[in-house]
Amino acid sequence: MDNRAYDVCWALLFEEILIQIFSKLDFESLISVASVCHSWRSVAHYPECWDCIQLYHQERFVDNCIKETEETEKPEYQDRLFKESEYMIRHVGGGVKSICVHPIADDTMVQMIADRCPSIESISLRDCGRISPAALLNLIRTCKHLKFIDVKFCSAASASVIQEMGQSCPSLVGLNLGHLRVTEEMSTGIRKFMPKLKWLNLNSATIYRDVLFSILDSSTELEYVSIRCCHPRLIMDDELINKARRIEEFKYTREIYVGLRFPSIRIPACIRRSHQPDPRRRLPQS
Repeated sequence: MDNRAYDVCWALLFEEILIQIFSKLDFESLISVASVCHSWRSVAHYPECWDCIQLYHQERFVDNCIKETEETEKPEYQDRLFKESEYMIRHVGGGVKSICVHPIADDTMVQMIADRCPSIESISLRDCGRISPAALLNLIRTCKHLKFIDVKFCSAASASVIQEMGQSCPSLVGLNLGHLRVTEEMSTGIRKFMPKLKWLNLNSATIYRDVLFSILDSSTELEYVSIRCCHPRLIMDDELINKARRIEEFKYTREIYVGLRFPSIRIPACIRRSHQPDPRRRLPQS
């Protein structure tokens, strides 16, 4: 039998068939097939080929950028996110749904995201110290479909930026303000313009009781709140416990500093915490 009759020119396959095949590949495989030929490269950059990867990223984004699971701290995981995000910004464009921006990013990268990916639904600008408030405001006003925003340690996240998030992104449900100074103006933006907020991360934030209480009282749809490492400004007393009862997942870590001893506080079992220090732990003698 002459096998030449069965020779196939893979470059001439219908685009619909290639999309069905490419949509089942992982990130590395998609990059590989994009290097085979011009026609494959064109199809490999269709947004439809990235839907499964984007869904995967959306789920992981909440766990790692909003809830901050342990995997967030793994350098290899962060490097992979940065690599994938940069590739998708440059090649997929409007099909990108989730982006993790590298800390060395500047206003040029932020403008590129606004121009090429106006339909993104989640973005992490964690540790980005080279981004100006003006560039961040422009990004938020352009990307009106944002649902999850991570600005932990982002110096550009001012009170005006937080308020703009609520006004420009009506679908916003997840916010990470870790390591920021949460002012009364910021809380006003959350209370007035973020009625659908469900996930709020305030780990290591500088926040006072009245500001936190105003957020908890007004944000009635909150399902997840984390105030780990905010001590000594926040103490898990009876009043805060009562406010936390209605929240499905409330995380609090009581830190013990040398020279200070805080009383053991009984917290209801319905409140989940990532770490519970041993109340019998003895402080080192000075």
